[in-house]
Amino acid sequence: MMYSHLLINGDKTVLINPVAMPWLVHMIKILTYPVAIIMTNYAHLRGSPMLSRQLNVSLFIPDIETNDEDEKLVNMFLDLHNIQGATRYNELTDLPLGIKGHSIPGRHEMPLKFGDFMVVGDSAYGLNGKLTFYPTRIWPDEDGIKTSATAAALTPLIKKTSADGLLSGRIGDIVSGLQNLL
Repeated sequence: MMYSHLLINGDKTVLINPVAMPWLVHMIKILTYPVAIIMTNYAHLRGSPMLSRQLNVSLFIPDIETNDEDEKLVNMFLDLHNIQGATRYNELTDLPLGIKGHSIPGRHEMPLKFGDFMVVGDSAYGLNGKLTFYPTRIWPDEDGIKTSATAAALTPLIKKTSADGLLSGRIGDIVSGLQNLL
């Protein structure tokens, strides 16, 4: 299952990795009008470009360190989905609502810190009361190397930021007690 998140601070909101679905624009206009849309990784394109255009709000995409081959793929992705005008963000970017991007080595994702929550694409999620790393239900990892590498990259970040909750683009969120699950 895919998840999107609507982050709220006062009277301002931001959409994170919004899933394209019927009537979404109508619902957003009724609930609250976002000041921006933020993608945590390129694989979570979902409805981000479409909603950005339809709502006429800024689209933020992660500026992730890549090698030359990956950079070619990123540029092809930007061209294919017509999002060259999106703003690339990194750890130094002032994102709306005080959201802070955090790069992690070896991952094509930019986790976001918002209040007490860490927001990720699908590198971590809650399942049966436990913190789980890497989407093994989606991508194979028979030997556990990718899961171990993801845990090794995210665990220090979660500890450093003192995030108490996790909002994930897959499976389930952890609303509190994240530090105790590490």
